[in-house]
Amino acid sequence: MLKIPAEQLSRLNRLDLADSALNAPAAGFGEVEAYPNIETKAAVLCWHLVKNHPLPDGNKRAAFLSLLEFVARNGRSWTRAAGDPAATDAIIRGVADGSVSQDELERWISERIAEEPARGR
Repeated sequence: MLKIPAEQLSRLNRLDLADSALNAPAAGFGEVEAYPNIETKAAVLCWHLVKNHPLPDGNKRAAFLSLLEFVARNGRSWTRAAGDPAATDAIIRGVADGSVSQDELERWISERIAEEPARGR
């Protein structure tokens, strides 16, 4: 997606921010999860990948693709937003510019995650 060799990406000095974002959905204390449902976990993942800005380019794209992968790996299906791709672009850009809150992102995600398992990709 970024057209940057993996070897070059591995030398970036902000990869710790990507690692932090990728681990954020699993946060908790002892047996208590900080984010108890998939919608919240997905929003936290996407939010932190956008806001942490760990890559030199493509952070919003990487965040959205990571969100889709997270949803699929958790056995759910993603439903495209009415007006896509412009609607999705507006939400992700809104996260980046601060006009969309994490709660708004979570609500938007909740409207797009289907309960039934994902089928084929």
